[in-house]
Amino acid sequence: MDTGESGRTPAGSESSTEAKSKRILLVEDDPHVAETLAELLELEGYRVTVRHDALAALEQVRRDLVDLVLCDLTLRGEMDGCGFARACRADSALRDLHLLAVSGYDRPEDCRRARASGFDGLVGKPVDVEAIHAAVGGGRQAA
Repeated sequence: MDTGESGRTPAGSESSTEAKSKRILLVEDDPHVAETLAELLELEGYRVTVRHDALAALEQVRRDLVDLVLCDLTLRGEMDGCGFARACRADSALRDLHLLAVSGYDRPEDCRRARASGFDGLVGKPVDVEAIHAAVGGGRQAA
């Protein structure tokens, strides 16, 4: 997992072969959750970069193209996940970025709030890896 210092791409199963070239930016402020989810995604073959706050994540997506951003809705700091999504949609260079909210709150009103902020969809915690495969494989329409 790339936390800003270095990255790695593990070898793995058939699904990792398909995912190998897919890059995911994971925005999660809880280091334990971030590490666990990043390792799970890496085992599936994704190349994962982790950022722990929305401002660092914005810098990252402006610098490096990714296939998907998984972003916690309730980030601590100056900007929460909804603010991150709004900032991405307001930036013409990031407007088409594939954004998926990740939250322990996945009630219908949480999904509506995420979509209203600019997320393409919401996946609940614990994260279903199949939902990630579908989102990455299908682009913004699959979320």
